[in-house]
Amino acid sequence: MKEKQLTHQQVNFKNSSKLQISILMDKIDSPANLGSIFRNAEAFDVDTIWLNFENKNDLDSNRFKRTSRSTEKSLSVEFYESFQTVFKGFEGIIIGLEITSNSENIVNINQSVNDKVLVVLGNERFGIKKPILQRLDKVFHIEMYGNNSSMNVSQTLGITLHELRRRV
Repeated sequence: MKEKQLTHQQVNFKNSSKLQISILMDKIDSPANLGSIFRNAEAFDVDTIWLNFENKNDLDSNRFKRTSRSTEKSLSVEFYESFQTVFKGFEGIIIGLEITSNSENIVNINQSVNDKVLVVLGNERFGIKKPILQRLDKVFHIEMYGNNSSMNVSQTLGITLHELRRRV
């Protein structure tokens, strides 16, 4: 049997999961990473992206626009100045993606989430800031087998969103 690649219009993956996913990003340095995060978010049906006000102008950059491929037009984007205001109003589990002394393997993520999850991503160089890290309900990491100790923030998000959507 010969395989034929399908166009976007020919594919219809419907999300049957009741899981509502939101993302909070602590200051992202790269518009290209931001664009990739938006593409991942759109692909995995993220409800809301909480973006630090410091990143607002990045949405106008050509690099962001090329990488995001217009996915920002179909996503709900909210801006925040203080993460505490987002955390205070969120009714669900708040998780972070970071390697810490108590972080759990990402493959266990579905044992911790119910219907609503806020996924917190840290800065590319510095990770999740300590004041944010201390307020998270759970922290997960992706096991890596090479010598590198970190992954690109948008790749990390893609793996996390896939793990969340794999739930039964």
